[in-house]
Amino acid sequence: MSVKISVAVPTHKRAHYLKETLLSICAQTRMPDEIVVSEDGRDGPTLETVKEIRAMYPAVAIKHIASISDDVRIGQLQNRQQAFRATTGDFVAMLDDDDVWEPAFLELAEAALLSHPECGFVSSNHYFMDDSGSRLAQQSRDFAAYCGRTAMSSQPYADVLSHTLRNNACVFSLQFSLFRKGALERVGFFQPSGGLVPDYMLMLALGARGLSGYFLTEYLGSCRVHSGQQTAKRLENVKSKFEGLAYMIHVFGERLTPEQRRLLVKKYQQTVLEYAIALAHARQRSAAMQMMTRPLNRFGSALPSPKRLAVLFALLIGVRRLRH
Repeated sequence: MSVKISVAVPTHKRAHYLKETLLSICAQTRMPDEIVVSEDGRDGPTLETVKEIRAMYPAVAIKHIASISDDVRIGQLQNRQQAFRATTGDFVAMLDDDDVWEPAFLELAEAALLSHPECGFVSSNHYFMDDSGSRLAQQSRDFAAYCGRTAMSSQPYADVLSHTLRNNACVFSLQFSLFRKGALERVGFFQPSGGLVPDYMLMLALGARGLSGYFLTEYLGSCRVHSGQQTAKRLENVKSKFEGLAYMIHVFGERLTPEQRRLLVKKYQQTVLEYAIALAHARQRSAAMQMMTRPLNRFGSALPSPKRLAVLFALLIGVRRLRH
C-alpha cells in the first residue's frame, strides 16, 4: 500500500534549532513526501533556513506558512492547528522546531500503522537532550519509568484513554507519533482547551473516540530540554491541564465507560490539588483556597493525597522550604 507522509513543523524564531530539526526529518530512511513549516509570525532567519533545506533536498515538497509580519501572531496552539491542517498526507506527524528524530522513525512508524489498520496512530519512546544537543541518558531513563513506558511493549493499546490517565505523564508523545490524518480529523485535531499541554489533551480525545494506538519501545528521537523551562511555566502548565481535563469531562464524559469516567474524574481532582499547590507556591493563597472547593462542587469528590494536602497546608500558612 502506497501512502503519502506529511510532517508538520510549528516554529517561532528558532532558526538555530530549526535547521537541525529539518535535517533530521530529511535524513529519514523513509523520506517524507511533504514538510509544512508553519511560522507563528515572520522571521528572516527562519525563511532562510527553509530555503537552505529546500535547496539541499529538492525531492521533498517543503511548504512555508508565515504571518504577514512578526507583529501578527496566532499563538502556539493555533499555529499547531494551522500546521496540521495544511498537510495533505494520509499519515501525518508533528515535530517541534527544537526536537529531532532518529533516522528510522518514519520507516518503523509507517510499518506499524500499515500492519495495524485498527490503530489511529503509532508512538515511540524518546530521549531527552540539553540545549547543545547532548543526550541526557539518566533523565531519559527516569522519565520513561515515571510515565510508565518501561512497562509497555511494542504492541497495540486499545484503551488509549485509560492507559494515558493511569500514568504520571503522557505515555504517547506527540513529537514522536505518526497519525492517520483521518483520526485527527475525527477529533478536530488539537482540542480548544489545554493550553500548554495540547499533546496530552489530543491523546485523551483520541482515546475518548475509541481509537487504538501502537507503541514502539525503540527510542526514535530526542526532545530538547531548555534550562528552567518547566520551573518557569509550572503554574501555566498545571492550569492548562486543569482546564483541559474539565473540558474533556464536559465534552466526552457521557460517551465513556464507567471506568474511563472514574479515571478521568480522579485525574481532574488530583490536578485541582496540584493547581492549588502551584497557586499557593506563587503566593496566591486566596485563589488556592478557592480552588480546593472545586472537587466538592463538580463531578463528585475523592480522597486527596494526604502528603500533597500537607504540602498545600504548609504553603498556605507560610512555610516555603518544602520539597514538592
